[in-house]
Amino acid sequence: MSRRGVVAISILGAWAAGLAVLLVRELNPSAATRLADVALRVTPVTTYYKVERDGKHVGFASIAIDTVPHALQVTEYLVTEPTEGPRYTEQLTVRLSRGLSLRDYESTTSRGDDTTRLRGRVVDSTLIVTSAGGHTNTVDVMPPVFAGAIRATVAVLLDEPRAGRASTLRMIDPETGETGAGALRVTAESLFVVVDSAVADSSGRWLAVHRDTVRAWRLVAEHAPALDAWIDAQGLIVESQLPDGSLLRRTAFELAFENWRNANPHRAVSARGDGRVVSGTWLTSGADKPTEVLDSLRVRFGTSMPKEFASRYGRQYRPGGQVTYGRLGAARLTSRYTLPTTEKWQKVFIKELSPALAIESSEPAIARRARRIAGSERDPSVVARRIVEWVHDSLRAEPAGATGALGAIARMSGDAREFSLVTTALARAAGIPAHPVSGLLQSGGRFYQHSWTEMYLGRWIPVDAMLGQFPADASHLAFVSGVADPGPDLARILSRLPVTVVGSVRAQ
Repeated sequence: MSRRGVVAISILGAWAAGLAVLLVRELNPSAATRLADVALRVTPVTTYYKVERDGKHVGFASIAIDTVPHALQVTEYLVTEPTEGPRYTEQLTVRLSRGLSLRDYESTTSRGDDTTRLRGRVVDSTLIVTSAGGHTNTVDVMPPVFAGAIRATVAVLLDEPRAGRASTLRMIDPETGETGAGALRVTAESLFVVVDSAVADSSGRWLAVHRDTVRAWRLVAEHAPALDAWIDAQGLIVESQLPDGSLLRRTAFELAFENWRNANPHRAVSARGDGRVVSGTWLTSGADKPTEVLDSLRVRFGTSMPKEFASRYGRQYRPGGQVTYGRLGAARLTSRYTLPTTEKWQKVFIKELSPALAIESSEPAIARRARRIAGSERDPSVVARRIVEWVHDSLRAEPAGATGALGAIARMSGDAREFSLVTTALARAAGIPAHPVSGLLQSGGRFYQHSWTEMYLGRWIPVDAMLGQFPADASHLAFVSGVADPGPDLARILSRLPVTVVGSVRAQ
């Protein structure tokens, strides 16, 4: 055989071998490949549920699946207000990589005055569980492992659901931190009628106006954490039986929340107002200082949203869409580093630690004040809270000119923008990354232009020194960050933004 023939046969052999490997991979994909494919089919959406017990509407629940930079976040919230017994609330936030690898979770459970908080973080093959008291426990885990409702989503999207099929997924019980593996079994298939929109009658009670027919499969797991839920083809819960006997029924937000709110006015409010964005701050408008603190705020954007807003500030919002804002829980305020930080760490946040126009963090007057506030404290969260308290207690709230942090400290007064600049400058001088934020503040159903600060404690935490809030509550709608003076352009666009309050939940 000629040399050319040998080369040709070698090339054909290599091509055939490569094709065989490709076919094997296509026909028998790895677990990581299959999960990556499932991740692409996970739909970012928020679903709402009416909580029933003995046929009575006793609470409200929601599951929000959201895409954040380089991660997928699932937030589950449930609150029940039974006629007898204390209020019960439960919130679980789970963060996963884009390949559905669990990164961490935070679980907060409250019954009356008793609150239990757990935080879990997966490092390699180890789960580190930390309780509110600082007690830490480590558990060996074998990825992939899941926590919360995302396991049902993965189970349905991983294999086509049909009665009799079972899949095994490793799970973490967020309430105990225990891990285990067990079968999720599809036991039945059925059709459900789900309400997706509602209208209020003359009494203010919401009634269903549009329904969809949804096919769902009953998914049952008898091992802890137990599961008995009907899941649709998107992997979203349609109906779920809770261990305490309560039933979750998916429905429109107004039926789930507003009707429950009407029965529990001391806990939930729905400040309607006229939905107008006021051209100015609450201070310059002569309005009363906002005092109500919100855990949750849901707003609806009008169909006449300015095109400039969507292109510049609100690409994630759509005309006629609804967005829910939430207040960070105490468990998420824990620092993930100590002061002083290393030079390498400071380079990562060089912009958020350096002086800038109107943020004169290197000026002696600001640097000295930051040292006095921080003292010998090394915990950034403690220093951050001290800064917010000092600015709130020391500066007078009054309309001012376009000055920076140094000018506001010299006068010991300022408007919302100057409060945010002083807070930012002091944080940077103390070694805590920070930047100013501009947007809207909801108060009494109206929206006022406002500014506040975000500080980095391992995650970005919004704080409002003008209102004395650490962290800032859900009434803050952020649109621009890192800009000391967004100028009149933002104010002009926001003043034409049609936005109304759909519902809100007061902080306890």
